Amino acid sequence: MSGDQGRPGAPECGRGTLRLVQRTPSWEPLDPAGPAGGEAEFALTGELPRGHPVFGDGPRRFHDLQAGAEMLREIGELLGQSLFGVPANRTGVFYRFAVRTPDISAWRDPGTGPPALLTTLLRVRPDKVIDGVPRALEFRTDLRIDDLPCGAGTANVVFLPPVVYRNHQALGRTSAPREPAAADGGAAAVDPAEVGRAAPGNVLVHGPSEPAHGRLSAGIRTPAHWPLPRVTEHGHVPAAVQLEALRQTALLCAGRSHRFAPDRCALSSLEVHFRGYAEPAAAMRCAAVAGPYDRDPRGRRRVPVTLTLAQTGRAVLEAVVTVVEDL
Repeated sequence: MSGDQGRPGAPECGRGTLRLVQRTPSWEPLDPAGPAGGEAEFALTGELPRGHPVFGDGPRRFHDLQAGAEMLREIGELLGQSLFGVPANRTGVFYRFAVRTPDISAWRDPGTGPPALLTTLLRVRPDKVIDGVPRALEFRTDLRIDDLPCGAGTANVVFLPPVVYRNHQALGRTSAPREPAAADGGAAAVDPAEVGRAAPGNVLVHGPSEPAHGRLSAGIRTPAHWPLPRVTEHGHVPAAVQLEALRQTALLCAGRSHRFAPDRCALSSLEVHFRGYAEPAAAMRCAAVAGPYDRDPRGRRRVPVTLTLAQTGRAVLEAVVTVVEDL
């Protein structure tokens, strides 16, 4: 028997339907007015993608860490509106996200058998509550793949009223004037193998500079037929595309700065601060700085990479990731 209650209507995100289960602290019935004590616990479960046109493209030594980020991003707005009373006309925007795994081996993809099941245990706390309605939610997460612990993370989502949301968009568009998408001079995309992909149509990184003291920058272009849905959702480039740009640039930087083999690399940590909206029609560049590398407890080389995704000098997001080279 279980004290959990299922909540239907979970969105789909390219892995099949997600299952969201609310975990109750006692055998008392759930309060339809909201979670007791202001905090709620959930279990979010979904299959890690296999054969996905983006997440499944490449060497497939590991599951993509960003798949877990995408699951959490998709469920945040649903939770706010269905459980915490956030009005449906408010837009949920993740502005901070962090996830870390102590051992990347937990994310290894055997490549055979049924798809792995990722379970995210969520503790959700409302923040900035006004008249009983939160303006934001804070998430603390524990991750499991097929019931084995594989990491933990945090996230923050803010719910913007329509007027505030439109003002934020207008401000971003004013500070990021429209430019041709090929403002980098039409530079060619890098070899897919350098960014851990196989299909040329999945490469976002173009015309990188030569690395100097662990630093490089590159143009970011979303392919015209990018195989992720809702590329211009709400009128801006979605987080999934931005996270893929970070991943590709980080692997390229680790490879060219420290000779890491991209086909043997994965991200073991990801910490992102979204600072504004990425405009689809404005040129983007990603700057990366690789620090000195060390080794994890299993002897694998790993390197921290600091990244900034920008449009016309305006930072869209800042991030720090750790790239690990598998043995």
